[in-house]
Amino acid sequence: MSARQMVALVARREVRERLRSRTFLYGTLILLVCVGASAAAPALVAPETTYRIAVTEPVPQGLGPALERAGDPFDTDVRLQPVGSAAAGREALEDEDVADALLVLGDDRLVFRTTVDTELAAVAESAVRTVRGHAPPAPELTADTLDPDNGESSDAAVLVAMAGSILLLISLSVYGQWVLVGVLEEKSNRVVELVLSAVRSRHLLAGKVIGIGLMGLGQLGLVAGLTAALFVAGVFDAPASLGVSAALVVSWFALGFALYAFGFAAAGAMASEQQDAATAAQPLTVTLAAAYMVGYIAVSADSGSVLAHVLTVIPLTAPLVLPARNALVRVELWEHALAVVLVLVSIYALVRLAGRVYDRGLLHTGPRLGLRTAWRLAHRP
Repeated sequence: MSARQMVALVARREVRERLRSRTFLYGTLILLVCVGASAAAPALVAPETTYRIAVTEPVPQGLGPALERAGDPFDTDVRLQPVGSAAAGREALEDEDVADALLVLGDDRLVFRTTVDTELAAVAESAVRTVRGHAPPAPELTADTLDPDNGESSDAAVLVAMAGSILLLISLSVYGQWVLVGVLEEKSNRVVELVLSAVRSRHLLAGKVIGIGLMGLGQLGLVAGLTAALFVAGVFDAPASLGVSAALVVSWFALGFALYAFGFAAAGAMASEQQDAATAAQPLTVTLAAAYMVGYIAVSADSGSVLAHVLTVIPLTAPLVLPARNALVRVELWEHALAVVLVLVSIYALVRLAGRVYDRGLLHTGPRLGLRTAWRLAHRP
């Protein structure tokens, strides 16, 4: 049997074991329920949104009631504030406490402060068409902003960055623990001795990481698919950067999992009993938490700082920092390429090191191997 076949055999075994696990199935169901509940919760608990639109005089008769009717499907209350001129309307719009948008009917323009609110734009468009009696030609309102390039991150971009980073942190921690616990279960049941009689340790390591990684991607894929369906259905307001951010989260989950999973497997090989799992995984969980905290502080403080640039390409922090930072500011293509190359090089080096620790520690019984002992074993010929 070739090396590829042995790795595939072990990966299929891991997939079957996870699919038979009630914990995995219930966990997937709980995640899907949480996504569905997050879609229903705003409609149940969120108060009605109030928008204030400054309108240049003369205000067409019936525009106020038309805006109220157009806002009903969105649970919004739209209030008019007549202004004498477009200049006066701009002043009102610049004051956040006065107006949320400026409707210049003479130019068929709807002006926002910094970002276009698609919901309010749809309400205003519907109301204006109603007042004009749908009479052709009925020009559409042109949505514009006072300061589109102010360099500030929108609330949607911040939400995407935070959610993606937290999702990656949780996913890498949970699926890494799966790898560690799987290794310990085989050691404690002495199943590994039988497995190693047919499969080499490095093939066992690779198959285990690939199999669990595929299950993790599948679970995230189901959650992402449901979320995407809710966005398409209009349940959520999707920011323009959502597609790119989701793609980066998925791809960097794969790279980050490959980077950390081999470390979790080696940690499992160093431990002897299930009680040692938390202690064995501590260096890796601390590293993940530290990478998240340092990256969060650096990116939220100044996403364009030198530290944020450095953390974007460092292998240990890149899986958590790069997708989040890209959701806030445009990460240059060379940074994407450099981060991927450095992570792939680190994965290769870690595979060789973790493979040796895994090979030496898999059959080890007795006290848990320390890092220094494991390092010496890994470099022993």
